[in-house]
Amino acid sequence: MSLERLEIEGTFNFRDLGGPTTEAGDRRVRSGKVFRADGLAQLSDRARADIGELGIGTVIDLRDIGERAKLPDALDGLDVRHVELPVFDDHFFPSRPMSREEMKAAAEATGMDLSDRSLSRIYDLMITHFGHRLAAAVDLIAESCTDGVVFHCSAGKDRTGVIGAFLLDLLGVGRQEIVDEYAITSTHLSGGFLDAITRNFSDAGISGNLAETAVAAPPELMHEILDRIEAEHGAASAKDDGQPGGVEAYLLAHGMDPATPERLRQCLLESASDRG
Repeated sequence: MSLERLEIEGTFNFRDLGGPTTEAGDRRVRSGKVFRADGLAQLSDRARADIGELGIGTVIDLRDIGERAKLPDALDGLDVRHVELPVFDDHFFPSRPMSREEMKAAAEATGMDLSDRSLSRIYDLMITHFGHRLAAAVDLIAESCTDGVVFHCSAGKDRTGVIGAFLLDLLGVGRQEIVDEYAITSTHLSGGFLDAITRNFSDAGISGNLAETAVAAPPELMHEILDRIEAEHGAASAKDDGQPGGVEAYLLAHGMDPATPERLRQCLLESASDRG
């Protein structure tokens, strides 16, 4: 499968989710329909023209309000539907940075400790508390993929990475290809991206080890997430009763439309021998 990023000016991690083959080997994820990206705030006129040529009809912004307000998507002139669907429900990056005291009060009220911004904690919070938002994003992508859709957060790594992994899992792609597609992000987010994220997001809640939080996409972390979901919801491949397991069961438990998996397969799977 292709793990190369697309050369869209103003982005570092814009790429087509298409290309991977299913675990059975007979189907491939169709290219040119679903794209994933980092922030779209620095798009040039050329970049907008390139996005238009990709046939994208929907842009899904997974960022919280604090991120969106600081760096809104630069989509002027593009004929696209722009949907704000904050995975963290505006808790992680609110309209203004929270003090330690406010974070402590929020943790007591919600059970979410937002002061720990380590990668493992971010993913734990996402899976534990925001499954309904992940399910809503997957539903929206399934509804939009026929006309082309791009979903993105700030780095195109964590929120975007989890949703990308879930989509590939629902399409029947094997674990190793899913993890490889996730982990390649750390290669794309080097050099210029780290400089940009340091400058643009230091006051937007990214703290601690900036290089790890903003750039790293360790494969073992995605393995842990998928292992956890299978442990809690059953491995899809081990089901003998026709009931969904794994990622599909997790998303259904959090409100995903039961029609979404088949909708995705109809839209995004093609014969592995079809090069069209």
